[in-house]
Amino acid sequence: MWAQDARGIVLSGGGRIVGSRAISGRMAPSGLRNPALLEFVAVHGLEVRDLVTEQNDMWSIHPVYCTDATFSGLTIKGGADGIDLDSCQRVEVRGCDFDTADDCISLKSGRGMEGAMLARPTEDVTITGCTFRDRRWACIGIGSETSGGIRRVLVERCTFASAYTFSIYIKSRPGRGAFIEDITMRDLDVAGAGGGFLRLNLLDSGKQDPFPVAGPAGIPTVRNLVFERVRVKHVPLLVEAVDIHPDKPLNRFVMRDFAGMSGRGITLANMRDVVLDRIDVAVASGPKIAASGVSGRGLDGAETLPSVPRPPPVIQEAGQYRLGQPSGAPN
Repeated sequence: MWAQDARGIVLSGGGRIVGSRAISGRMAPSGLRNPALLEFVAVHGLEVRDLVTEQNDMWSIHPVYCTDATFSGLTIKGGADGIDLDSCQRVEVRGCDFDTADDCISLKSGRGMEGAMLARPTEDVTITGCTFRDRRWACIGIGSETSGGIRRVLVERCTFASAYTFSIYIKSRPGRGAFIEDITMRDLDVAGAGGGFLRLNLLDSGKQDPFPVAGPAGIPTVRNLVFERVRVKHVPLLVEAVDIHPDKPLNRFVMRDFAGMSGRGITLANMRDVVLDRIDVAVASGPKIAASGVSGRGLDGAETLPSVPRPPPVIQEAGQYRLGQPSGAPN
């Protein structure tokens, strides 16, 4: 199903929407990507509720430039992403059950100069009461397309039942620019993550864009990430957050009221105003906390990590980018 420039769309009724098995893979023979099962472009006032969706190799639900959207009571099964929120505002995902091969939920906002010039963020997103099972990547992914910015995201009262990599993966790279800010995740139950609970990779996630945002402006600004009241078990790693640019440290990273067991602990680099408070997680091996270039509270006794190498600068490509030029496929 596809809709564009529409208002007041509602899909409901307890039925099933199943993708055609004749459409396989992400890319069509034409070189364009295959369609998502449900694709909404510039829809204002959107509600999808009480349905089962099944898709094979492409995203299940893809809202782009949508506002005031609600997804509730859905069972989402698929061989790719579940819901990809792409430059959308005021979105609620509530009481949904995900079993996907790729990210269960992915938040995006465009790539490189195209995303920066359009400047359409994904913002004011609430995800509550959901259950996530992932078989190839992460349960919740933020990025790596972040050039329009991502902000004011709340995830609460969710169960992360399994993930191939990390339950939560926040990712971008120099050349994307913009910001990831005001992300709060709380009251989470986490188990069965193949990589661990949380990873931040802001240095090399995804392919570099043909027309990146050059220089210091292209280094994403990341600030105010809060994780609290999290219970973990059967995770090999609690937090890996070292791939952060030394020229633009992450400002304010909070972990509070964690309990459970983990194979390894917390590794941090290039952060300011860190707060680690009441981290009651038993770590099987290695230090509970290791850090480099980090300041804040709760770091007493942290092991020192080697400094993160400064990546090469992103250089302006020859010629001037014009809006509408191809900027590469999603990644």
